Amino acid sequence: MKKVFSLLVCALALCMMMPLQANAQKKEKAKKEKTPFVWEMPELTGNETVDKYLLTCDTLNNTMSKYVDGITFYEVAKIEVVGDDGEKDIKYHVVDAEGNLRSSNLAFKQNMQLIMAYPDLALQMANVMALEASAVAAAPSLGMKALKYSKFLKAGPKMCSEGGKQMKEIYKRARAQAKQIKALKAGNIDDVEALNAEVNAGNVDAGAASMRVISMQKKDYEDQFGKLTAEDNANPVSGFDIPEEEV
Repeated sequence: MKKVFSLLVCALALCMMMPLQANAQKKEKAKKEKTPFVWEMPELTGNETVDKYLLTCDTLNNTMSKYVDGITFYEVAKIEVVGDDGEKDIKYHVVDAEGNLRSSNLAFKQNMQLIMAYPDLALQMANVMALEASAVAAAPSLGMKALKYSKFLKAGPKMCSEGGKQMKEIYKRARAQAKQIKALKAGNIDDVEALNAEVNAGNVDAGAASMRVISMQKKDYEDQFGKLTAEDNANPVSGFDIPEEEV
């Protein structure tokens, strides 16, 4: 009887521990899941130094948002064109997320826009970090409002850290894809395939290191190829020179 009683006590203890362990795991998981940083422009304080910092943060946030929002993510895919006889002809094309053939010229131009915009973005981040120390030093002059604005004063470094990392990943991917499209235009398929992992590294949208393979019936391929050829002709690229990478 004592043995049975002991087993019951042990079982009861285990049952009581399980919810505690589950709660501990939930709390641990909650700690790991960070809330994404979101910038909201506050009212200006009237202090020139603090307000200059806040306005610079707001400009940087708007620039970052514009940098990301206008992107359509492309990739180069291997297209298996299947004829009526079942024979496959292999082609390589720029495609969108849905697997539709897209203009390589337009994709290259977008990547170049991202590449050329990045130095100014990096300069804005540097300006925010340079102004942050002065704004913190000026904060006590706000009196009772200093506590209210403390979270906004901390926002600059967060924006530059979290947002800057995302901007850098997009920039690197844009450079890799620009090189890939340049190789595609030149018919250097080995280079196109070799660059695929670099293109998809840090991809904020989707993607994998292995090249995407899309099977299309010959009629569908010819229809889409005609449209993308017209897009390429309407959007010529004068040259495929890519500037040196910004540190």
